[in-house]
Amino acid sequence: MTGRILELDAKQWSAVRAEALKGGGVTAVGTALAEHLGAPVRATLVSTSGSTGTVTRLTMVGDRVLLVMQVIAEQGGETRLAAGAELRFVTADELWAALAPALPPFEALRAPASAVPGAQGAPTSSNPAADRAELVRLLDDEQANLQVTVEAWREGEAPVKVWPRLWSVVDGKLLDVRTDDGAPAPVERPAGSVAAELQWALVGATDAATGETGGPSGASGSGAGAGA
Repeated sequence: MTGRILELDAKQWSAVRAEALKGGGVTAVGTALAEHLGAPVRATLVSTSGSTGTVTRLTMVGDRVLLVMQVIAEQGGETRLAAGAELRFVTADELWAALAPALPPFEALRAPASAVPGAQGAPTSSNPAADRAELVRLLDDEQANLQVTVEAWREGEAPVKVWPRLWSVVDGKLLDVRTDDGAPAPVERPAGSVAAELQWALVGATDAATGETGGPSGASGSGAGAGA
């Protein structure tokens, strides 16, 4: 992977954020962060496995991507976000290679989009209701999960489009957890689907942010709930 990686401790991260909020101009990092605060394409990925996890904030300006990664962990019964941060400056082509290591160590989550087989979906079941019930039961034994929200922004105080996803890993299987009439409706998906869906949503967000109408279909309106 190419690109630039910066490890910032709590004091450095606080200083960079303060500079960015003022518009940057003092350091190259603060200036870059200031530019990305108003990025037209933004995403948040929250991944957990056991008592640890990572929050990654993704912003895209043209072909330039900034990943701000912070570790989350349980301490004394409380979930805390690390005071420092890791910043990764990459291009869109380098995005998944930079992002995947921040996800829990399961191939189902980390596989690149190219791993998704050409034939989509599993064979049709003779009893889909029973299959769904079994997948819902499996969620009790979850090994890891990943919440993804991709947003398209124009001028304004709220995103114009939101693409939410909730993924779960159980026994090495990747489950796309959506809802049906308010109830969990997980669907097993092939490894590589997380990367493919994120790529799809980022393309749609880029189109929506620039007012293009030819983006991916099925995008949720602003304010859509996770797993919808």
